[in-house]
Amino acid sequence: MKSLVLALFCAVVASDAKVAWTGETFLGVTYKQVGKRQVKMDIYMPPVGKPEKAPVLYYVHGGGWAAGSKDKGGLPLMQPVFEQVAEKGFICVSIDYRLYKKTNGVLMRDCVTDAMDGLRFLKKNARQYGIDPERIVVWGDSAGGQLAQMLTVADPKTFTGDESLAGFDVQPIAGISWYGPTDFTDVELFKTDLSDKDPDRFGFRITGKEGGFAKFPEAYKAMSSVFWIKKDSPPLLLMQGDTDATIPSAHAPHLKDKADRIGADVEMVIVKKAGHNWRKAGGDPEPGLEEIQRITAAFAVRQIEAQ
Repeated sequence: MKSLVLALFCAVVASDAKVAWTGETFLGVTYKQVGKRQVKMDIYMPPVGKPEKAPVLYYVHGGGWAAGSKDKGGLPLMQPVFEQVAEKGFICVSIDYRLYKKTNGVLMRDCVTDAMDGLRFLKKNARQYGIDPERIVVWGDSAGGQLAQMLTVADPKTFTGDESLAGFDVQPIAGISWYGPTDFTDVELFKTDLSDKDPDRFGFRITGKEGGFAKFPEAYKAMSSVFWIKKDSPPLLLMQGDTDATIPSAHAPHLKDKADRIGADVEMVIVKKAGHNWRKAGGDPEPGLEEIQRITAAFAVRQIEAQ
């Protein structure tokens, strides 16, 4: 892995970015504007040559729908995956989206809509960036994992956003979720002996109001990929730590069980001795981080090769 990093990445680009990249980059690209807020993405080209109709790995960061960014925090954990797929000719994209705050009116649904609009922007501007909008794999971790699930299985027409991007809906060919929640309607999925956190602590980020699932069941369902997945949904890879205290390990099997019942294509990898963000929990995670990153990249490449 270290030799691959040295071979592909030797120049640090832009002072606000955390990824060193030898290929062409487009950083801080505004893909939509909401009021005065410009919502941006970073685009990383393959290290050799100008692409024509290249596949895309589209990354959505985590942070509880309330924190995180496209170029800080979690991205160094993701960089080795970018490296591996870029070597196979992928364009890599990392997006920001509006974040929930009690005072700004942004809800989880807006995060989904922004992520969908990012895909629409890529389709609208596919020729400019050398993108094949029919070959996009989406990926995220934690809250970004939930967003990646939604991008993969939900109906984009239900999440319309920027009017200038209307008509450019994208169906990713596959999705990858690292420890993302799959169902907000079942509080039992959020209960674990490893944590005493409120199992409905994300409810206000779904509705912005008091009352929880009992009062707003449809809003909870709309944010839960388990209610969207169908037999013909694109393939989805779920990776989950078995001792995750933030998003308990029951979430991935819950969606996998539903997929198996209806015949949907969902793969699952449970990482032993791993907490949230693949932190050690009782020993070294199995598989280890490098293998997790390899599995992730290999899944994305395999989906493209199967086209």
